[in-house]
Amino acid sequence: MAMTTPWDDQAIWETTGFLHFLKEHHVDTKDLINRSSDGESLRFFRLKQVAANNDKESEDFRLQSIVANLAQETAEIDAERVKNIVPQAVKWLPGFFSLPVSAPLARLSLYQDGQMYGIDISSGFAVSLLELQPGEHVLDLCCAPGAKLTMIADLLQLRGSVTGVDYSRSRLCACRRLVYKYQLLGSGTQWRCRLFCADGRTFNIGPKTECAQVDGVELLLDTQEIASRAPKDRKRKRKNKSARARDAKQQKLVLADAALYDKVLVDAECTHDGSIRHLQRLNTTDKWEKYVHDHLNANEVGRILKLQHGLIRNGFNLLRLGGTMIYSTCSLSTKQNEDIVSEFLQDEPLAKLDAIARSKDVPCQEGRLPGTLRFTPSQNTSGLFIARIRKQAADSKVSKRVH
Repeated sequence: MAMTTPWDDQAIWETTGFLHFLKEHHVDTKDLINRSSDGESLRFFRLKQVAANNDKESEDFRLQSIVANLAQETAEIDAERVKNIVPQAVKWLPGFFSLPVSAPLARLSLYQDGQMYGIDISSGFAVSLLELQPGEHVLDLCCAPGAKLTMIADLLQLRGSVTGVDYSRSRLCACRRLVYKYQLLGSGTQWRCRLFCADGRTFNIGPKTECAQVDGVELLLDTQEIASRAPKDRKRKRKNKSARARDAKQQKLVLADAALYDKVLVDAECTHDGSIRHLQRLNTTDKWEKYVHDHLNANEVGRILKLQHGLIRNGFNLLRLGGTMIYSTCSLSTKQNEDIVSEFLQDEPLAKLDAIARSKDVPCQEGRLPGTLRFTPSQNTSGLFIARIRKQAADSKVSKRVH
C-alpha cells in the first residue's frame, strides 16, 4: 500500500511535474494553500426556497425553522464527535451556510429530504452574478452534476425555464436525480426544465423549441413532457410525440433573437487545478503522478483549451441581445481563463466585459483581466475564475440558426 503524504507537499509537486504546470500557467502556489487561522476547510450548502412563495414573512419563518432544525441536528452530531460543527450563515451570499468539511452533511435529515443542497460557495456566487429573474430562460451549458442548475431553478422560482446541457450521460443522469430530489419538476405551463446530452460547442436548441433527439442531441428530461403523462392527457401526449417527431425531421430554422436565452452559464471543463477538494484527494505520489500524466499533459491541456474556446463562443451565440453570460472554470490557469476571455472579446464585436464589482466582504480578488474575479483556496473557498459578459445591442438584426 502506498504511503500517504500531505496533498500540499511541494517536493512531490516538483517531482511529479505539477509545479511546472503551475509556473507555465502563471498560478501562484500560495493561492492553493488555505491561510485561515485554524486551517480547517469548509463545505458550503444552500437552503432550498419554496417556489412562487410571494409571502416574504412566511418564507422567512420557514427558513428560520430550517436553520433551527439544522442547528439541533448538528448539535447532536457534535455531541457524538466532540467537535464544533455549528452551521454558520454566509453573510455575503444569502441562503448559504458553511460547516467544517469533516461534518457529515449526508447524515442530516434536511439534506436527505431535499431542504438543502451542497454547492461550492464560489459557484453559488457565480450563479448570483446572473441576476436571475422569475420568468427568464436560462441555459446551463455544462450543467452536471447539477448543483448550479438546482440553484438556478430555485432563483427562478420555477417560472421560466432552465435548459441543462452536458456531454457526459452518466453525470447528466446524476443531474436528473437532483431534479427529482429537489422537486424541480413544477406544474402547469409556467415552468420547464430540460436536460440534454450533447456537445456544448454545437448545441443549438432554443428555449421554446420542441425537440427530442436530433443531430446527436439526446433529451434526457423534459418536465413538460412528464406533466403530460397524466392519464387525462394521454391522447394529447401521443399527438405531441408525433408532432415532435415531425419537427425533428424538419430543416433547421433561423429564429428571431427573442427565441434565444436571457442568461447563459458556461462553467467550462478545465484541469481542476483550483478545485481544493480534488487536490486534497491526491495524498500519495502515485495519485499525483496519475493526475499530472492524465490531465496536465500537453495534448490534454490543448484539448481543453480548444473545448473552452468553443464553449464560450457557442454559449454567446445562444444568448439574446442584451443578455448576460457567465464564463467560469475551477482552474487558476491564466491560459484557461483570462486568455480565453480576452481572445473571445477581441473576436466578438457584440461582446462586452461587464466588470464585476468587488466587495470587501467577499473573499475573492480581481483577476489578471480587470473586471474579472478569482476565488482561491487560500481564502478557504474552492478556486474559481469568473467573467461576466453582456451581448450588446446592435443596429443590425442578429439571429442564430437553431432547431
